[in-house]
Parts: sequence; structure tokens; C-alpha cells
Amino acid sequence: MAKRLILRGGGGVAASLPPLARTEASAALRPDFQIEIIGDPHDLRARLKATLDGGAATLFQRPGWLSSWYATVGAAQGAEPLLVLVSDRNTGRDVMALPLIRNRAGALQTIEFADLGVTDYNAPILGPAAPTSPKAAHALWKRIVKALPEADLIHFRKMPASVQGRPNPLVLLRSVHPCPSPGFSVSVPGEWEAYLRSLSKKFRKELGRSLRLFEEAGNAQFSQIDDVEEARRVLEIMNDQQRRRLKEMGYEHVLDEGDYQAFYSKLVTDGLKEGTTVLTVLRAGDALVAALLGVTDGASFAMVRLSHAGGDWMRIGPGRLVIERTMQMLHARGCRHFDFTIGDYPYKSGFGVEPSPLFDLVSAQSWRGQRSAARDLVKAKVKRTLDAIGISLVPKTVRERYRQYHSSSSAPEAASEP
Repeated sequence: MAKRLILRGGGGVAASLPPLARTEASAALRPDFQIEIIGDPHDLRARLKATLDGGAATLFQRPGWLSSWYATVGAAQGAEPLLVLVSDRNTGRDVMALPLIRNRAGALQTIEFADLGVTDYNAPILGPAAPTSPKAAHALWKRIVKALPEADLIHFRKMPASVQGRPNPLVLLRSVHPCPSPGFSVSVPGEWEAYLRSLSKKFRKELGRSLRLFEEAGNAQFSQIDDVEEARRVLEIMNDQQRRRLKEMGYEHVLDEGDYQAFYSKLVTDGLKEGTTVLTVLRAGDALVAALLGVTDGASFAMVRLSHAGGDWMRIGPGRLVIERTMQMLHARGCRHFDFTIGDYPYKSGFGVEPSPLFDLVSAQSWRGQRSAARDLVKAKVKRTLDAIGISLVPKTVRERYRQYHSSSSAPEAASEP
């Protein structure tokens, strides 16, 4: 059931006004926040769509992604949905929406974004009245915290500094610190050929070689999958390819679990119909050589999953090639921003990506939360210090396996992104 609260904030007026007029003017200027918390999963998609109209959001906070997530991963893992909607009653304008959950992590009750390891970026959906200054952001945040249900810890991870060019109010808060992993993206505003010429000569040569070897394989084609049933079959093959590749590297394939598979299946089923999900493949005869899954709003595209067949196909760099083919296809349709998301994989550098910092927010709400928040902040500070002096906490055996894996392949992008 929805929870509605009306919270009133403060504002300033000219000191020259008489007391009564000053009081009336102050009341008119004060934002009269209406904070509504939606906990019914059936209401989420419609409310998200209404909030997004005229608002700004990353591709991971759009209705298709979030409604699929709440219905699958969130539901399977017992997370309590908390869609926080904030508006200004005086003006009727939307302030922001926060797609959150309340979840139990051990002994702690936490409030976090709808993520649980699936979502690359977490951010509010910004309305026209979203605050843009630290002071205004802090005032609004205090009221949001009061409206949230009881928890030990509020922990927001992987937040971008801006959302579609607008400042993220949550990053302006005092309890924010840098996230260990940045995002990576590239903009291609001009002609595609001009973009290719901007890349290194070595990388362009590798792309040309990849395409030539792929075409020499016979009956080779690049295509976009539009049929839902075919897309589901491709997802099954992607799961198998990623499972085998990660097993070779000694990692567990967590996306192979049922709730994650259900999420991607629903994302593809709904997204292909709406045009918000893109699935592309490289095929040679009956063999699926590589596949790329991403989400888009037409102007931007974010890569979500990448897989390839491995084996003898490694010599042509199939992952690199399916990315380049997909980018060129979408660029011809007007897409200009390509987000490679999180993960410092070596292959990304060849595409000319730039890193974008991400931020975490930790706010303790109880003594249990204070202990956990203190540990998280110390760990983050230690990691930043060690990174600054070139010391890695990754075990030597893992680093050696990673080095051998990449040096053994002619394709620097060979690592599958989970």
C-alpha cells in the first residue's frame, strides 16, 4: 500500500518585507514536499513511466529495466520494493524518484538501489524540480530519510555524478565517497568513418583483420535479433558461452542462477517489442560466434552482456568485432553515445573510451549500521590509497591467470563481461 507524507521545507525572503508579508512570502517559497512510497510491484511500471515523462534517467532506471528487475531478481531474493516519488505540492512539479529496495544482509536491514549485482549504474530519476546545490540536496535528503522505513543502513553504490547532463543530487551529499570502479563510455557525434580514424592505427588494423577473417570463415553474417523466441535461444547460448569461459578462468557464473536468467529473459521479451533492448550476433553457418546484449533509448546505448564461442574463434577477436558492428549499426540510426559501463577490461581502451567516476553513499541509521558503515568507509579509503601507489589487493594467482588469459589471445577483448 502506498505511503504518503507531506513534508515542508524552509526558504528565505527579503528582510525589507513587513512581518506578515514576510511570513506569507516564505510560505509561498518553501517547497511543500509530497513523498510517496510505492511498495506494490504491480504499480511500479506505470508510476515509473509517468515519472520519467519529462525527467532524466540512466538507461538502467528506465521502466523496462526496473519493472523486469523488480519482478524477477528482486522478488526471488525477497527484496521489499520501495519506489520513492518526490514532488513539490506548490508547483506540482516532480522532484525525483528513487527505485529502492529494503533488503536483509546478514543481521543488517539495508536500503539500497534495485541492483543486487545486476545494474551497472544506480541513480535517481530526476524531475524538473530536482535540487542542484549541496544545500538543497541535503535538505531534501533529510526529508527522504525520515520518510523511509526503518533500516540499519542506507547504502547506495555505483552512482554517476550526473544524469543526462544534470547533476545527481545524491552525489552532492556529505556522506558520499568515490566508488572503486568507474564507468567507461565514448561519444561519436560526427561521421562513423571520422570516429574510426580517431582510433589508433593498430586497433583499426585489428578490426580490419577481425572482419576479414570472419568473412573468410564462410556463410558469415552479422545481424540484429528481433524475434523473441530466437532471442531466448541466443540468451541460452550466451549463458553457456559465458559459463564455459568463466569456468576456464576459475570464476563462478552467478548469472546462471534462475532469477538472473528470468530477468534477462523478461528484459529481452519486453524490450524487443518496445525497442529498448538490442541483441546482435555474429554467425558463421549454424555457429553463434559472438553475441552482444544492450539497452538503448535511441540516443544512447549501454552494453550489458557480451559472449563469444572461444576456441579457434578467439584468433579473430569476435567480441571486439560484434561490438564494432553493433556500434556502427546504431550510429547509422542516430545513436551517438556508447556506454561500455563498469569493468576495466583491456579491450575497451581500443574504442577510445573515457572513464567516468562513480560514487557510493553510506548512511548509518542504527548502531549496527554505524559499525558496518565505518568498515566500508575504511575499506574504500585503504583501496584508494593502495591504488594511488600502485598496489593491488587482487590475489597473485588471479592476476597471473588474467595476464595469461589475455596474452594467450590475439583479441584483447576476449574476456566475457558477465
